[in-house]
Amino acid sequence: MAPNIISAYKLAKTCVLMIDNNEFDNISIDYIEVNWKEKGNSLTATKAFHGNLFKANPETLYINWAAAMQIQFHVCELNQSWNGTREEWTRHYLNIFVKSAKMRCKKMHDTYIKPFLRYIRYSALDKG
Repeated sequence: MAPNIISAYKLAKTCVLMIDNNEFDNISIDYIEVNWKEKGNSLTATKAFHGNLFKANPETLYINWAAAMQIQFHVCELNQSWNGTREEWTRHYLNIFVKSAKMRCKKMHDTYIKPFLRYIRYSALDKG
């Protein structure tokens, strides 16, 4: 399983700040992955990978809603095909994040609320 990399929600908030402040060139989110091999009592780096989050196509980012809304990936597998501007990236990511959140909310409602609604008696305090 890929590790948790960054909160999808915090990234969405960062995108909003970038858009609101028109700050696209001063922010970069880079990741380094190092593969190690044990050699006696020490470790030797065998491979290193670099990935820039804003060069990844937002559609390829996996949001694990069960893992505290974390985006998960291995840096060595991070898609780096994005050719648009950083502003375009932030707006595209927000579009994908909102669509994904809406689907998650619907699934949560359908799974954890809807089956139980007919068993609940609403009080006067619940109305409003």
